[in-house]
This record gives sequence, C-alpha cells and structure tokens, in this order.
Amino acid sequence: MNTKHGFVLGMFIAVFLTASVSAEEKVHWDVVQKIMEEAFENSRVMENVSWMTDVFGPRNSKSSGYVAASEWAKNKLEEYGLSDARLEPFEFGVGWENKYTSVHMMTPQYSPIIAYPAAWSAGTDGRIRAQVKYVNTEEITSEKDLEQYRGELEGLIIFVSPIQKVSPHFEYKPTTYTDEELDAMSEIKIPVRGAEAEERRGPRSRGDRLSQERIFDFIMAEGAEAIVRPDGRNGFGIVDAAVNGYSMRKRMWETDAPPPINEVVIAAEHYNRIMRIMEKDIPVEMEIEIKVDFIRGEPVDYNVVAEIPGTDLAHEIVVVGGHLQSEPVGTGAIDNAAGAVASMEAVRILKAIGAEPRRTIRVGLWGGHEMGLYGNRHHVRENFADREKKEYKKDYDNLVAYFNMDIGAGRIRGVSIMGNEVLRSILLEWMKPLHNLGMTHLFTTGMTHEAYSEVGLPGFYFDHDRKPIDDMNAHTNMDLYERIDPEGLKQASVVMATFAYHAAMRDEKLPRIAPLPW
Repeated sequence: MNTKHGFVLGMFIAVFLTASVSAEEKVHWDVVQKIMEEAFENSRVMENVSWMTDVFGPRNSKSSGYVAASEWAKNKLEEYGLSDARLEPFEFGVGWENKYTSVHMMTPQYSPIIAYPAAWSAGTDGRIRAQVKYVNTEEITSEKDLEQYRGELEGLIIFVSPIQKVSPHFEYKPTTYTDEELDAMSEIKIPVRGAEAEERRGPRSRGDRLSQERIFDFIMAEGAEAIVRPDGRNGFGIVDAAVNGYSMRKRMWETDAPPPINEVVIAAEHYNRIMRIMEKDIPVEMEIEIKVDFIRGEPVDYNVVAEIPGTDLAHEIVVVGGHLQSEPVGTGAIDNAAGAVASMEAVRILKAIGAEPRRTIRVGLWGGHEMGLYGNRHHVRENFADREKKEYKKDYDNLVAYFNMDIGAGRIRGVSIMGNEVLRSILLEWMKPLHNLGMTHLFTTGMTHEAYSEVGLPGFYFDHDRKPIDDMNAHTNMDLYERIDPEGLKQASVVMATFAYHAAMRDEKLPRIAPLPW
C-alpha cells in the first residue's frame, strides 16, 4: 500500500473512482494452460540468465556489461516477435565500471584479500603499498574529534570500523514461506496513528553526529591513500560494496559530483584478521591496485522496451518489467537478472502461444535503478505523468497496471492489493489457475512500485519465496548464476504472463486508488 494513502481512503475512494467490477471475473483457464505448457517445456530462462550474468557480468549503469546486455535483450525481444523493440534513452550523468582490483595483506604475513572498490570510487594511481592505521569513525561525533588525527594520516591506508561480529557457523536461512507466515502477511492490519505510533517508533537519534561523508573527506584531505571498510552486514566472504558507501551518499554519478575518493570494501573476516593483528601492536602493510572507468560523454543511459500490440483496446497498456542494471559486484543474478529474464520470458511465452491480447502488453527493462529508479521514472514521466511539472500525459488514463519483479529467485507466492479492496475479488480469480504452483495469497499492504505510485498509478511488486537468502546475497559478490532457482523462475514467468494477459483482456481497466494530489 502506498504509505501516502490512508487505509480507509484507499478502500472507499477506489470504489468511487472506478467503473463497476463485474460480479464474475473471467478467468482464461485455457490460455493459462498453454502458458504453463510453453513455460515448462520450452523454457529459455536459465539460458538467458546465463547470458545476463556469466557473459555480461555486472551491469552497472553505462558500463560495457550494461551496454552489451541491453543490446542483447533488445535483439532477443525482436527474435521473439515483439514489435518496436528499442533502446529508450533517459538522462543519466556518469557511468562507472570496475576494470581491475588487486588487494593483498603483505606483512606480517602475505594473504590475498576479498575486496571490491565501492561503486563510483576512484582508482589508485598505480599500485600502492602502505601501512594500515585504524581510525574508529564511530567515536567521531564533532569537528573537534577530528583534530587528534590532523597530520597523522598521510600515506596510510585507513580502516574506519571496529571489528565486525561474525557468526562462527553458517546460520540456515529458510528458503520458503510457511503457510502461517503467508497467512499472517495477508491479514488486514489496523493502522496505528498519533501518540501510539510515536511510542511504537521509539526514540529517534539526535541527528547531530558528524556525517560519514565529512569524516571521509577529512581523512582523504589529510593525505590518506585509501579508506577501507568492511561489508557491514555479511560474513562468509560475502561483500556488499554498495551499502553505506560514501560514493552512493555523495551521488557520484551526477555530473556535478565532487571528486571521488579511494573507498575499498573487504570481507568481514579478512578485515577482522587485520584488526586483530594491529591490536597486538604489530604493523600491517597492504598493497592495493584498482583501475576504474568513469563513463562520461553524452549524459544518457537506456531502457529496453518492446511491445505485443493489442487488438480492439490497443491504446490501453499493460506493462511488465524489472530492472536490467545491477550493482557492480557479483553478476546481478537475483538482483535483478531474475526479474529481467522473467519479464522477457513472460512476453516470449505469450507470443509463442499465439496470444492476441486486447490491450498492448509492453515489456520494460530499466536502467539506472539502484541510484533512484532513473529509467523507470523517466518512462513514467514521458508516457504517463510528470510529477515535478504536475502534468498528466496522454497515456495516463490508458495504463492498466505495471507488474514488477525485483529481488526474487524463488516462486512468486503472492501480491499486494496495495490497500485497494476492489482489487481483491479480481486478483483472487486470476490466481486460481496458479494455486498448484504456489501462488496463493493476496497481501493487504506491501510495496507499490514508486515510479507509478508517485503519480497515482497501480504498480505491483510480487512476493517471492527464498526472501531471507535472496536478501543476504543481493548486491553482493555472491549474487551469481547459482543463486537462481530454475523451477522458481519458470513459475514466476508463468505468473507474470498470466497476470499480464488477464489485465489485457478485461472489459474494464483495473480499478485505481485516487491519484496523489499535486
């Protein structure tokens, strides 16, 4: 549910705004049967995942991997018979690509280190070898606290976090929701307001601490060679080089961003080993060499878009999609080759079975996602509504729904009605042919896709199994082909094709919650 709408508002305004909902929602059982047969007997999902992950690898904005993947996806959609397959440009500043990373502990003993440059960080000027010094940035709360380090950091590699707590054993994370968990997620929640909500929220931080960006700027201005930090949330050699990064906070992809710094993220266990050595007053030297490419030039990036033309209601549009751009560590399998491939597979299936949807079904694979949904927000702004200009576009009233898949390598188990109770009777019927595939639940609240909900349009996220383990691997160096569940991805493709087809075949568009006030 869009948090900007109250629950009751969503229930009643939706009824007021929409055309009547038929007493009996038509379900196209015969088409769903064909969708399943094509999906399970002629699936392309794992081959396509391999291309996106193994061949094109990290697909960060404007990188060589992203450019190659977007061209490949456009060509595939043409091969599947979709119309008007195209690369859709949108404004985006500076791309970034990791070209080479080599990080080692040299003394007191040699050891290679699992490490990655944080996205949009600078590269080194050749190979650097320097002593490591620990600066506990968690204890720095004011400008005065920085003074003790003035003149003490030049030519050093700076560790900036305490020793990380890492479990000594792997904690098993369940890979499927239980029926009890799904039922709990489906309950209608009674909203909490006022003082009770404040009490549950608990005390807030004073917000008067010195920012991480200011501390890092000071360290680099003092002549440090590089800042090194641990992943911050993972163990077992898993590295997330995006979370809490200086470069992300400083929005280094923008054309007017400040100069980048050398920011390196290393595995928690390797970070801890070096910290424990230094606690024994034994000096540690590291060697770091990083080569990166800042992609400047024309300030545009691209979405991949294609369509299955509709028949009698061709001017109306159903969109399915997921983001093609990924973080520049790992190969972006869970996040989000899975969603991009499932979207491609959904429209491939519909073309393969000869489906003739009444409405146009559009597939979109989006760029610039992790930095703020640049690609999808551009598509909404150009086709449906411009929130900043408070301007509705010609297809605003023609969009039926956007069905989005993101961070999910397992089966789809449910979808949110986003506080719009009128949708319940419709979606319950659409799900009936999918029950034996595990698609069984509607959730009353949950995420709506921001790019669409911001302008009052229905944008659905699906909920997947395997969420705990998927969340652990997303954005990391271990987000690889092996994280994908083949059966789950085939099932997800069936769900997306089924929902897109039914949305395209209804006599009426799906009911909406009231658009947000400008």
